Formats: sequence, C-alpha cells, structure tokens
Amino acid sequence: MKNNDHPDPHPLDLASMVDNRADFSTFNELVESLKHWIHSAPQWPPAQRITGQWEQVELRLDRARLELSRVLVVGVIGGTGTGKSTLVNALAGCNISPAGDVARPTTIHPVVVVARDVDLSWLPVDAMQARVVHSDSAAIANIVLIDCPDPDTQADCVDQPAGGSPADRSQTQPTDSNHNRDLLEKVLPVCDVLLLVATAQKYRSWIVAREVAMFAPGRPLLFVQTHASRDPDIREDWRRELQSQGFVVPHIFRVDALQAAQRAAALLEPEPEFKELVTAIDAELVGRAARRVRRTGALDLAGWFLLQSRGQFAELGDAVAQLAAGVQVQRARLEALAARAIEARLRSSRSSWQCVLTEEVIDRWHGGLFPLFLHALAAIGSFWPRMRSVGGSLIGRILSGQAVAPVATGHAAWAAIEELGINEAEVEQSRSILIGQAARARIFEPLVGRARLDASSVQITVGTLLERSGAWLATGIERLVNERRGRIDSALVRGAFEVLFSGLVVAVLGRAAWNFFIGHLWFGRSLEGAGFLLEAFVWLILWGLLLRWLVLLRVRTGLDRDIRALVNRLPSARLIDPLLSDFAEAAAATSEFVKQRDSLDHDWTALAKELSEPSSELGRLHREPS
Repeated sequence: MKNNDHPDPHPLDLASMVDNRADFSTFNELVESLKHWIHSAPQWPPAQRITGQWEQVELRLDRARLELSRVLVVGVIGGTGTGKSTLVNALAGCNISPAGDVARPTTIHPVVVVARDVDLSWLPVDAMQARVVHSDSAAIANIVLIDCPDPDTQADCVDQPAGGSPADRSQTQPTDSNHNRDLLEKVLPVCDVLLLVATAQKYRSWIVAREVAMFAPGRPLLFVQTHASRDPDIREDWRRELQSQGFVVPHIFRVDALQAAQRAAALLEPEPEFKELVTAIDAELVGRAARRVRRTGALDLAGWFLLQSRGQFAELGDAVAQLAAGVQVQRARLEALAARAIEARLRSSRSSWQCVLTEEVIDRWHGGLFPLFLHALAAIGSFWPRMRSVGGSLIGRILSGQAVAPVATGHAAWAAIEELGINEAEVEQSRSILIGQAARARIFEPLVGRARLDASSVQITVGTLLERSGAWLATGIERLVNERRGRIDSALVRGAFEVLFSGLVVAVLGRAAWNFFIGHLWFGRSLEGAGFLLEAFVWLILWGLLLRWLVLLRVRTGLDRDIRALVNRLPSARLIDPLLSDFAEAAAATSEFVKQRDSLDHDWTALAKELSEPSSELGRLHREPS
C-alpha cells in the first residue's frame, strides 16, 4: 500500500524533487520573513486582524512545504443540479454518488474517491463525515477526488433560485439534521485543488461564489461547464463573471457529465471533451506537476495574504503618516515654548554667568604677577557673601554647580518645569490634537495614552524631562564656558596681559630704586618719602583692575550670541520627547510595520517572477498583491 506521506520517488522524478527543494528554499526565506513580520505586530487593531488571518495561512504554508510528494486532493464543488456528482461518477468510472434526478440535495455527506493503493491515514475522513469509495479509474489513479456537499441548499428547505442574491439567503434556514455548508467548510480546507462545476442556470450563484472565494486563495482551480448536450455554451460569459470576481481563467472545459458517466460505465471510449478534461488532470495534477501545483499554490497563498494585509492598511497609510507629522509639529511647538523660556532665563542670569566665567578664568590662570593679583582679589572677595544662583530654579542650580532637585508628584511636578516654558495645559493641548490624529489611524490605548497624564505618568515623564534638560543644559553651559575660556588661554594673550601688568610693577620698582641708589646714595638727594609709594600702589591696583576688566570683557563679549546658539541646539537634544513618546513610538511602530509589508511585497513579486510557470490550464485568484 502506498504511503503518501513519504512515497518512494520514481527515478525520473529525482531531478524535479531537487529542483523543487531549491525553489522552496527561497520560498522558505519569504515565509520566515512573514513570520517575523507578524510576530513584530504592534497592538494596532489592523495589525491584530492580520495576525488572526495569519494563523490559518501559516498552517497551510507549513503543510505545503512539508508535504511535497503527497498526492493532491481535488475538491469538486458546484451548486445543486449542476451535474457535479454525475461528473464525479464519470471520473470514477462507476456510480458512486446519486445523481440530481434521484434526490436533492444530492450530496449531503462528502464522498472521497481514491485508488485502492493510496493510504488515506493523513486525511481527516471522520472529521469530514465522509464516505470513502475505491476506484480503479485511470482518471483518479494519482489524485484523491472529493465530491463536496452542495453549498447552495439545505435539506427540508426550498432550493435557492439560480443567480440568487444575499436576500435569497433568508429562504434557507439551517436545521440540526442538515448542515451542508458546515460540512463543506470542513472539506475545502483539506483540498489542494478546486474543480468548480456550473451550468447555464447556476454559474452566477452567489452562494457558490462565496464559498469558492473563501477557499480559493492558494488553491488552483479547474472550471467545468456541464450539461453540454442540452445547455448553450456560456463559457465566455462565465469567464467574464469569474474575472470580475478576481479569478484568472485560462480555460473552461465543457462536457456532458451524464453521457460521460454512461460511457464510462459501459467501458466505452470517452468523448473528446471529457477526454480533454482527464488529460488536463493528468498533466496538471500528477507527478512533477503536483509539486508545482503545491509550490505555486503556496506562493499564491502568500501573495493573497499580502494583498489582504494591504487592504487593511490602504486607507490608514495616510493617517499614520499624518500622525507622524503631527508628532513633529507638536514637538516643534513645545520646543519653541521651551527655547523662548530657557533663553530668557539664561539672559536674566547674567550675574551667575559672570561668577562662573570669572572663577573659571582665575582658577586656570597661574604663574606671574598678574595671576597673583587676580587670585589676591578673589581671596579678598571671598570675605563678602554673594548670591551665585537665581533662587532654586533649574538653570540657577546648574550655574551654581548644584544637583537637579528630585521631582514631586501631581501639580508640583508640572511646577518644576514651568521655567522651561512647559505647563500642563500646553502638554494636554498637544496630546489632545495627537489623540484625534491617532484615532483616524485606528490607534488607541494601550498603544497611546490619554490627553491628560495620570499622576504616576506625570512623575515619570516630568522626571525624565528634567533629567534630560539638566544634562543638556549642564553640557551646553560647560561647552560655552570652555569656548570662552579658550579666548584667553593662548600664550600670546596671557603674555600680553602679563607684560602690561608686570611692566607697571617694574616701572614703579625701577623708579623707587633709582631714587634710592642713584638720587640718594650717589647724588645725596633726600628721599621722596612714602607718598610716592602710596600713589604708585593705588595706580597699580587701578591698572590691575582695568586689565582684569579687559580680560573679563574679552570672555563675556558675544554672550547673548552664544546663548542663542545654545538654545538653537535644543531640538537636537530631544528634550520634549518624553511628553509625546507614546505617540511617537506608536507612529514609528505602525509606519515600520507597514514599511515591512511593502518590503515583503517586493520580495514576493521578485520570487513570483523567478518561479513563474509556463502556461497552464489551472485558474487561480489574481496573484499580484500590489
């Protein structure tokens, strides 16, 4: 008996199996990328719906990759009275299903037709409530044929009119004893190929179209018009109908199922039309073609899934982009408020700036009479108390070298950042605008928060904002001070001031030495007394103060310009991000999710072109996901 899970390959098929595995290696990469994409889905309703669809798609894709050599299962589906069961009888070579002229609905339970040497242990026969029939017909020697329950009728109910509309469904109410559609929806998932049967009266049945459209993704189709001897040829009209539903229809077979069944039962040569159908089944569904069908079906299924995902995001792409742009706009608005407030605070803190700059200059200037003079003035000035900060503000603490105060809760937390130009009302206004934009993109909690932050969120958010602001201001002020200190750190500048100050000292000492040694000792003149030395000392102090003022003037010139340059770098510091982080992260996550889908779309298109097949008589849903 054949084991269809791992059958022994025919020697002629070894090469095709190698080729098939090579094809699936690339396809496996695509599937793994799809899995990674799905697992990275944010808590976004459209993404969650796609994740729900993926669960069933993933099972089919994995099964297609693992069951490369299993025989194909062909599900025969059609409305009541289309000759579906009669066609199955013709393919099986014997009467295994009652025809529609005996009882309707004809097929209540599925009928599985299989060759005698095929193992069906992998097929859920019991779950489908199916009856298994063995046949020696050559037409089904290498496939499993299932006569599916009629989808458009229920027993003990009136028949659906041909070409019915959704309104007609109210005429058909399911009962406990009759559940054709329920059984059909258990049978179709195990089918690899669908054989759709229709007549001139039934080819527009919306119920059949609904079932086919539901299960067609990833499943090739054969289209057959029956009752050829008594119905007009409606293949062109049916083709247009199928194409309008999104199907690719390369060929529609037209047979007379009743005559074919009678000739098969009488062991007569089949008619050319029926023989063409049998030949197509053998050419398209057996051997190497079976593996090709499974591969292309899996590829089509992946393409259909990407197409469905694109449909979920098609109307939301612009909304997500608007949310991302809205975050930038609100961030810029809050940054502008903060920049104005910080610049005003820094300009009003000139006394603190002067203290910081003066101390930096004096602390780093050593060696020489002028540095000695500067340090002496600093030591004398230390005896007088002075204010180094502007109260307990953030900028005042940073300028005075103090640590940032811890953040309180509630309104006290908002008060802590008011000097930065940010208050609760401004933040709530920005967040309210972003909530409206997020709603248009179907982004809700927990992906984004509310307009008004709760107490715990306020403490964390404001704390992060103060920490960032303190670090940025401290770094910026330190850089600014270093740049200004560098203006007098050169040897030339220091030497010039040293020469100017020391020159006066040398002049005073030289004059005093001349008076004593030359005028008094050599020429005998009387000494000038202490008045000269006092006057010289006063002028020396005044000269030193003038030089000190010139040094500090050089350091302080352009301070407003540097403060403005520091404030202009505020956007790059991303200080405002904690206030809008949930919206920024949501916009980034959803945008990246959509971007990854587009990348997968591109990969799928490239793979579809690489694995494109020659012309086939099998139909399918349109492949192109974009």
